[in-house]
Parts: sequence; structure tokens; C-alpha cells
Amino acid sequence: VNHVTCALCDTVCTSVSSLKAHIRFQHCDACPFHCHLCDRGFKNAYDLHKHVETHNDSDAYSCDVEGCGLTSRTLRTLRQHYKKD
Repeated sequence: VNHVTCALCDTVCTSVSSLKAHIRFQHCDACPFHCHLCDRGFKNAYDLHKHVETHNDSDAYSCDVEGCGLTSRTLRTLRQHYKKD
């Protein structure tokens, strides 16, 4: 099995592509994906997409536990809420 070691730290990756991702997320400050609503920058498109959800005017998600009443703009917040209970 081939392993690739990061030249900037001691992290060992199983492929060149995973090493590139490691370097981008751990050692680079560049955030090429920008929110068109607030211009905040992100390192990948997925994180940008999740951030844009926070700009929703309405609460798109709600807890289905009777009597709870929690509402959220993001699915992530709702999932965190379920994990706490």
C-alpha cells in the first residue's frame, strides 16, 4: 500500500488526492468560494452551500417531536438538536 506524507506536517495520506485535500484544508488560507450575499469565503463549494442556507428568511426545518417547537434555517442545526436529545 502506498502512503504519501505531507511535507508540512507528519500527516500520512493514502493517496495524492487525499494529500492535496489535506494541504488545502489544513495548510492553506485561500477561500475561493464566496457567498454572494455576504462575501464570506469558504474552502469548498459544499461549505458555501451550507452557509447560504443561513441566509434563509424563514425557518425551513422544524423538530417533529411533539411540544418541542424548535425551528431552524439549516438542516445541520436540526440534526444537532436531535443528537442532543
